[in-house]
Amino acid sequence: MPFRAAAWVFLLGAWSSIAPQDSQPAPPALYISKGACPFEGCVYRRWTARRALDVVDRPGGTRVVDRLRASEPVDALTGEVHCRPLRMVATRDHPEPGSYEPTSPRIAKGETFYLLHYLGEGAWKIWFRGAVTQIEGVPAGSPLPETTWWAQIRTERGITGWVIATGNFDGQDQLA
Repeated sequence: MPFRAAAWVFLLGAWSSIAPQDSQPAPPALYISKGACPFEGCVYRRWTARRALDVVDRPGGTRVVDRLRASEPVDALTGEVHCRPLRMVATRDHPEPGSYEPTSPRIAKGETFYLLHYLGEGAWKIWFRGAVTQIEGVPAGSPLPETTWWAQIRTERGITGWVIATGNFDGQDQLA
């Protein structure tokens, strides 16, 4: 075999060993889960601010439309979880997606999926084969995706805007 052909075969083999072994489409770099309430017992209703907070015009926005005072009540209307999907390889079979959505594919050990965000009670929203579904649990000690939970609120002054919800309000958990 001529040197060039041998080098080409070697490089092709090396590339294929590091290239992703699955051909599923990857999710967007920033996945936005609209309407999400990201934990067990999470509920949109009357919340109370734990600290002073800026209310902005949109999730991730910088234009301040109002400012909350500590202990100020608001009406939480809806939310979005913004996440950076995290590529994972299943360490076990995940038969449960079908129990949530009958048309969802099962995930076999060794298959790739993308972890999006936590839902509660051990369930995670994931991206698998170009579709969004759920699985139960991830291995202890696994890295987790970066997430930001935004909530749309209405102040007592009638101003509607967005705030980062995580850790900033009392009243978010209907089970507490």
